[in-house]
Amino acid sequence: MFFHIDESGNTGNNLFDESQPRLSYGLISSVTNVDALCIVEHNAIRDIIDDDLIHANILGIGGLVKIAPLLIKIQKKMKFDFDYYFIEKLDYALVIFFDAVFDAGLNDAVKWDTYWTPLRYVLIHKLSILFDEDLLRESWRLSTVKRIENCEDAIVSLLSEVKSRAENAPLDARSKELIIDALDFGIRKPLSLDFGHPDQKIISPNAVGFQFVVAAIARRTRKKLRKSVSSIIVDRQNQFNKAQIGTHYNLSRIAEGIKNSSEKDKAMYFNNPLYTDFSPEEVSHKGLTDKELTISKSADSIGLQIVDVYLWIANKLISGVNLPSELMELWQLFQHRSLIDGISMRGMAERFKNFEKNLPKLNDLTDEQRIVAKESVHQHRKKVKALV
Repeated sequence: MFFHIDESGNTGNNLFDESQPRLSYGLISSVTNVDALCIVEHNAIRDIIDDDLIHANILGIGGLVKIAPLLIKIQKKMKFDFDYYFIEKLDYALVIFFDAVFDAGLNDAVKWDTYWTPLRYVLIHKLSILFDEDLLRESWRLSTVKRIENCEDAIVSLLSEVKSRAENAPLDARSKELIIDALDFGIRKPLSLDFGHPDQKIISPNAVGFQFVVAAIARRTRKKLRKSVSSIIVDRQNQFNKAQIGTHYNLSRIAEGIKNSSEKDKAMYFNNPLYTDFSPEEVSHKGLTDKELTISKSADSIGLQIVDVYLWIANKLISGVNLPSELMELWQLFQHRSLIDGISMRGMAERFKNFEKNLPKLNDLTDEQRIVAKESVHQHRKKVKALV
């Protein structure tokens, strides 16, 4: 297997650049090596554009239309699979706030199922109406600061403002209770929460988004029934290549750990409600290689130039841009071989809807189940009350 990876919309840890609201990754994969097999086609493209490098942003729609027949020829020859992953940056900042405050392992006022099941997506949506950009900026600042022990007062101030907004928000009573309980605990014990991070690059959208890419490498390798990977080539960008390498290494070690764990531990891991829509192979990243990433300049890899074009097309279409028929013909060739995923409010809503389909209807609950549910809420309320 041969993989080529590019990204778009990189603003590092600045999530508030209005011109770049989305970070996206593109991954093309094939069982043969485009860098060796498509030299003739690439040379023909270079002659047309009078440049050594295919760069979609520079060529624009007009330039890409001129070379579309050759790009189509390459796609038909290579049969690339394409994976597209994106992170809506403001949505990501809210998710990080939720993880910092509502981690049930850190915040004693949070129920386990609020954090560790798809119910989390519901609460994140509820939280979204409490935040404006200024509050989100402060939350993100505290999430990425290195020395959080110096920011106790700032955390309390942030949580107090969110609490005030929650109290006055048009939310249902139970959602308000869950949110305010969690915030009250954080206000009393701000340094018990998960704000701050010693390595700001690890929490960046670039590093987190790369986790999707690594999972795709494992999935594509499994689907092609390959036991080895020949190369994984990543576009050079000095700021985050080290974090990408670290992400790939860490996930490969996690995959190895899951593989070697007991059947009991595997069952507990695979049956977590958060993984309802995922197979055990997907959760364990079965097929993930420990093959090291190769960092390369686009000029040195035809594959990197192709994935740059595919990523550009995907970004345009997701943004609602109408593309000419020549580029749509190319898109249609790899679109049916594509997977699209990411972090967004819309995506979280879809995940919860899929989870909700598997739940019994409220009217179908037995009396015993209703009693158990009420008792669970009652016991948690007693626990929260005892925390004060």
